[in-house]
Amino acid sequence: MQDNFSSFLFPEWENEISTAILENRSLCIALLSIEGSLIFANPQMLTLFSGELKDSFINPTFEKIISLSSNDSLVYDGFLTLGDYSSVNTSIMTHIYRKNNKLLIIGGVDVEQLVTQNHNLHQMNQDINNLQRDLIKEKHNLESTLKKLDKANNELKELVATRDKLFSIIAHDLKSPFNGLLGLTELLSENAKIFPPEKLSSFAKEVNTSSKQAYKLLENLLEWSRSQTGKLKPNRERIKPSEVISEVKHSCKNSAYAKNIALHSKLEFDEIIHADREMLKTILRNLTTNALKFTSPGGRVTLKTTSNKDQIIFTVSDTGFGIEPQYIDGIFGVDCKLSRKGTANESGTGLGLILCKEFIEKHSGQIWAESTPGKGSDFFFSLPLQT
Repeated sequence: MQDNFSSFLFPEWENEISTAILENRSLCIALLSIEGSLIFANPQMLTLFSGELKDSFINPTFEKIISLSSNDSLVYDGFLTLGDYSSVNTSIMTHIYRKNNKLLIIGGVDVEQLVTQNHNLHQMNQDINNLQRDLIKEKHNLESTLKKLDKANNELKELVATRDKLFSIIAHDLKSPFNGLLGLTELLSENAKIFPPEKLSSFAKEVNTSSKQAYKLLENLLEWSRSQTGKLKPNRERIKPSEVISEVKHSCKNSAYAKNIALHSKLEFDEIIHADREMLKTILRNLTTNALKFTSPGGRVTLKTTSNKDQIIFTVSDTGFGIEPQYIDGIFGVDCKLSRKGTANESGTGLGLILCKEFIEKHSGQIWAESTPGKGSDFFFSLPLQT
């Protein structure tokens, strides 16, 4: 069969076949002397050699190849690894022939080897893709963790600022009334028998005022601390704004009367809303008390209601001495640097506006202020009409 095939091809196609074999990019051909000098190599084989020719034979080595013997010219049939130990090397399937002290190497890519390599590359590609997906997932998890840590860090900073503010409030506001109480009670205990009735009455009023101030501070501290720990939640009920405003005006009328301040209300919206009655009273009472505190005798404080789409807006306006622009944005924060006494030298707890903000936010509302120094301030807060 081989003789018939050869006679069919040659000599008519001899040149074409020889050229195709030598130029085939998957076929490697080299002819060497047994001393290791290169006689011929096609371009494909040359690309596999590296440095000294003998050193390019990695497995089997050149010395191993020339030591092989056989009954015919074929001395080796198998994989030959060529290249450099310190870099990339390549294995090809070869037939190595020995004849007349020369070595003929004919090799190329083994089909099974190619299939295996492709399979391994495909599997490696899948592993890399899976690794990339895992890395992306881990990256997202890490980013999420970092965001949570950043949020926790910010919350911690806020808690530290809150703690510092509370200590500052307690040291300043709570210390003053108790110092006054201690001084008055000591004075009374030592001189009660010699003081006239009118003097004793005056001292009793001072004791009562200092006690109320200390009690109010403690009350605000307790309510605010409960709101901070999440223990205070709105107990919503159906409320008419006019009812709450009437109660607040009644509780503040003595303070307004004492300073000769007109206390009015103007209700443009008085429909039923859903809110916590006590929280709403606390908010309005704190804002109204502040307005009275910073308004001079003969001034005016007004409580208003309006509506805007799906919100009710409460406003407490005064004709007091106002707030400088640089303080407006920070007056509801624990780190607010604004500290003033009222027009009648009244002192405050420092928690009123902070408490208002907390309660309003628990109702999903907002609070803000506008002020013109020397003319007065307007404090607004909104509550949603639907809950």
